[in-house]
Amino acid sequence: MKETLPKVETKPRKGIELEEVAELEEPIRKIIEKIKSRIENGEYGLIIGDDASGRIPTLILGNFIKNISEKKGLDKLNIIFIPGKLNYFFHRERSKELDKYISGYGATKKRRILIVTDTIQSGGSLETLVKLLKKSGHSCDIATIGIEFPDEYDDERFKNLGTTEVISGEYQKRNSDFHPNTPGVYQSESSGVYKRPGDKVSKTLKSSALPEGVDPEDVNPESINTHSSRQEIQESINKSRKDANVVVEHLIDWYESQKQGK
Repeated sequence: MKETLPKVETKPRKGIELEEVAELEEPIRKIIEKIKSRIENGEYGLIIGDDASGRIPTLILGNFIKNISEKKGLDKLNIIFIPGKLNYFFHRERSKELDKYISGYGATKKRRILIVTDTIQSGGSLETLVKLLKKSGHSCDIATIGIEFPDEYDDERFKNLGTTEVISGEYQKRNSDFHPNTPGVYQSESSGVYKRPGDKVSKTLKSSALPEGVDPEDVNPESINTHSSRQEIQESINKSRKDANVVVEHLIDWYESQKQGK
């Protein structure tokens, strides 16, 4: 008789400290189910993470795919991070540079590129990256934990991303109407980097952290992270990456149990 698999919970489980990491497990499992054949057939040649709050989802999904690829004897797969919000008019003449850069990490025209992010609304933040990849002759998919306003912004997403397939983990926040499809990792320090509106590249949180012993009242809140010290930020990063590894283990166990249950 086929084994009934337990439902993946969104609340913290044994071995996972941070809820914002634990809640990623179920939506990433849904993404895996949707692209399972592409993973198993080795269709992805590179994984690109949105450089900021997309880091933790990228590490989880990316390391899962790497694990399965290695077990199947497929070509080595790399994970890199690129800021999603690039200025197309500034970068459009640099598509050859991007192509050379990603080729150094194993990207080829014969295999797809998987872009991973935490949430999508209009798709504007990934528009330039997608256009540059396509201009260079690459095929790509986008995996996102959730999609904000999936119906209302459908036309705008098509305008920005074209026919690029967007695979959603269908994340839905419980008991909240405020950005219900955006996971908690979006506002978390767990990735160790951040971007403010208008920033072209991500910055490390530690570079703007509150030095030990400094009173938050004595600093300009716009120029420094007054909520956390460098030590606290590093602890958060360490916890999140440890938790991310546990989630990968959970997903591998789930994947293997599915195979055994057939």
